[in-house]
Amino acid sequence: MRKNACPKQIARAIGVSESTLKRWCDSGLIAMTKTAGGHRRIEVAAVIQFLRETGRRLVEPELLNLPVTAGKTEWTLTRATDRLVSSLVAGDESVVRQIIFDLLLADHSVTAIFDDVLTPAWHRIGDQWGCGEVAVYQERRACEICMRCLHELRATSLIADAFPTAVGATVEADIYTLPITMSEIVLRNVGWKTTLLGTNLPFDTLCDAIEASPPKLFWVSVSYIVDESAFVAGVNGLFDVAHANNAAMAIGGQALVESIRRQIQYSAFCESFRDLERFARSLNPAPGTPTPPPKVN
Repeated sequence: MRKNACPKQIARAIGVSESTLKRWCDSGLIAMTKTAGGHRRIEVAAVIQFLRETGRRLVEPELLNLPVTAGKTEWTLTRATDRLVSSLVAGDESVVRQIIFDLLLADHSVTAIFDDVLTPAWHRIGDQWGCGEVAVYQERRACEICMRCLHELRATSLIADAFPTAVGATVEADIYTLPITMSEIVLRNVGWKTTLLGTNLPFDTLCDAIEASPPKLFWVSVSYIVDESAFVAGVNGLFDVAHANNAAMAIGGQALVESIRRQIQYSAFCESFRDLERFARSLNPAPGTPTPPPKVN
């Protein structure tokens, strides 16, 4: 997906005249900036936000480097999950991109896409891998495809300097990138400026990161635990540092079974991306507050 596009390309992509597009921009319906020479610069993320708010469809999505059919195919979430599983296993990246952007442009929230489509799809792929129905190379290839699509999806959110900061990571021995990346996208879409530190980070360096530049929210994704006692001690130490620096700490992930949860401290435990979204909104409701769709003439 392009980051920016010229007004002429965007006008063609959404099927309106360039003068109409410029009028919408000048009236604030589509966010834009102007260069020193007075030329309009429009982020594709702003265009996607406008389309989602107004219910308009893309006419020529390929002009924005989106799938040719983006926004044109109707999916139920169950059917989308079925097709996503088969496409990820087959390595069909074009169909994966189409499904994700169709859902987004049909005004499904990223939280719904993650909780109701991507997460169930990956659970099924994991089950198939465990039964020997999916080869290791197919699972790894699917992960790479999904990460590329998530990076595109990440670029559809608009971030303002005034947004509060959130920092996230996975802890040592946890190398799973998909859950932490999806968490970041959820936070960006409800008005947070995010920094993703990465995966497999020691607890002491995470404490250093919080103390060096305290965020309002620190989130941890936990998909794998090697040593339960070391993990519990590390999380509790991390929580103490976050609390001392006025940072809320959210934690979630499939490895956090009930016996471990009873031993650790946190500000919020998130069983789903919806839980994370609700907690993020409770900390900072203003940027995530829905606004009425703008009127388009």
